Amino acid sequence: MTKRRHYQKTYHLFPHGRNLLRVQATVGAIESGDFVRLRLLVDTGASFTILPIQVLEDLGYDIRNPLRRQEIFTGQGRIYAPVVSISWFNCVGQLIENFEIIAHDIPSPLRLDGLLGMDFLCRFRAVISVSSAEIRYQRR
Repeated sequence: MTKRRHYQKTYHLFPHGRNLLRVQATVGAIESGDFVRLRLLVDTGASFTILPIQVLEDLGYDIRNPLRRQEIFTGQGRIYAPVVSISWFNCVGQLIENFEIIAHDIPSPLRLDGLLGMDFLCRFRAVISVSSAEIRYQRR
């Protein structure tokens, strides 16, 4: 007997370039009601969600005094990037409060703001269908 899995709502991903998928996310300010919408690459090779430094600073986050620095490996080599807890983060139907992200700017040729990493995807048990460009979440 095969075990059936039940999934919550399915969300469509946006194609980006030749073989990439992106999502739209919203990040809330530290105190005010301000927020910013971002375009993020769905990156199953990234351990962490990465958001741009200037956007975070504009929303009131203190990048100069992070929770800690996290070692990450980029195309330019190994760096230690600031980890910041953001008030709220909303992406493909999932809202996280006090979400720890990495503040780092990704290369501009991608024309994206950041990366949606495995920290987010694993938290919600995401299942990604590359062929249909969809993401869905397994019920707990």
